[in-house]
Amino acid sequence: MLRLTRAINLTIDAADGRVTQGWGGQISLGRVPVRLWVTLEGPPAPATGFLVNVADIKAAFQEALKQQRLKAQNPADLFDWARQVVRQRFAPLKLIRLKLELNEQLTLTSRPEDYDMVQVTKKYELAAAHKLWNDDWDQQHNFEVFGKCSNPRGHGHNYTVEITIRGKPDRKTGRIADLQEMDQLVRQNILDRFDHKNFNEDTVEFAHLIPTVENMAKVFYELLDGKFEKAQLTRVAVWETADTYAEYFGPQAGPLRFSSSV
Repeated sequence: MLRLTRAINLTIDAADGRVTQGWGGQISLGRVPVRLWVTLEGPPAPATGFLVNVADIKAAFQEALKQQRLKAQNPADLFDWARQVVRQRFAPLKLIRLKLELNEQLTLTSRPEDYDMVQVTKKYELAAAHKLWNDDWDQQHNFEVFGKCSNPRGHGHNYTVEITIRGKPDRKTGRIADLQEMDQLVRQNILDRFDHKNFNEDTVEFAHLIPTVENMAKVFYELLDGKFEKAQLTRVAVWETADTYAEYFGPQAGPLRFSSSV
């Protein structure tokens, strides 16, 4: 099967929750720009090679907003409306994922198989130094395996850490967790512990564990697991550069259980 994803730019009025399509150039005070990503799955049409024309996706949501004055008091309302549009306009294609980008740091994701569940992904910045080195190997072998990352003095990165939690939105608030509490947990367990530190020399976790981005994702997950009161931690991703990241979903996650939905 083929999957196709299209972004729909929407604007939400902060006062009454009214939703309109497009960002309309410069956003005025009280009008919040958001981006809704719609992922569909199905076979491509033999005549066109399209799963569906992406212009038709944009047009369908635009027409739906003309026909129905939509007010979204919380993200769950927006997800419910988007599911309805897809069901009416694009059957029998399968809706795989809805993803709502509220800003550069905060993303909400909903999957049809977990209709009443939402995933929240938030990004954090972490600057730290590390050296990739295996004490069981000699210098030459370390250089052969790790290259310049085995520089004896180490080197630094500006990491981006993505934390994804999953839960059932509260209908009154539309949230699965208090985002300020989420920030506090991440700050206490990850940022205060690792930010502006040398992983090899300044942390207990990596004193004898090679601080690869893969190990970081796993360690960060273990430090946060079970800490969220009303939500479940489902994923930690660590971006080392703009081209490389690793993600860990916990020991109970099945193959691609969460990877395909983030």
